[in-house]
Amino acid sequence: MRSPSAYVAPEAAPCGEEEADWGSSAESWLKAPGATVHFMGVGNPIRRDDAVGLEVVSSLRRQFGPRPCPGVVIHPPSLSPERLISKVAEKGGRILLFDAVEANSEPGRVFCASLADTKYGFFATHNVPLRLIPGVAADLRSTCVVGIQPESLEVGEGLSETAEAAKKMVVARIGEIIGGVGNGHH
Repeated sequence: MRSPSAYVAPEAAPCGEEEADWGSSAESWLKAPGATVHFMGVGNPIRRDDAVGLEVVSSLRRQFGPRPCPGVVIHPPSLSPERLISKVAEKGGRILLFDAVEANSEPGRVFCASLADTKYGFFATHNVPLRLIPGVAADLRSTCVVGIQPESLEVGEGLSETAEAAKKMVVARIGEIIGGVGNGHH
């Protein structure tokens, strides 16, 4: 069985022990002063839960549009986002990446970590480790990953019920955050 597209050592762990803590971490990161935040999803649409990152950004774009508020851009899902990630990072933009994350945890668990805070930092898109993408390596804190522990990586379409529930929770929480950012709380 192939691992999902992003990896995090269990020592990197979620940004807290409770499920709600990932949202607080994501909110703090998103609301920190700085450059525009670019939401991007990564995944493989024919490997069940590996598509969760693509599904998250698709849902966010449907609900909020590509520019839901000042300072936030939601990019369409991409199977090979390396070039866009590099371009955004080299221009000083911040990246919030959504992906399936193998963290040896219970399926559906949500994690949030800056690349700088991961022990080994081998988060990867399907093709290239994020730390090796030009622009990202220069400032690891400018890239944050919200990952969901997959239940099924079998060949097939559609998320498992567990990943679908986690996706909905992530979309709802991120929606609350960008709603607050859009109301002048940035």
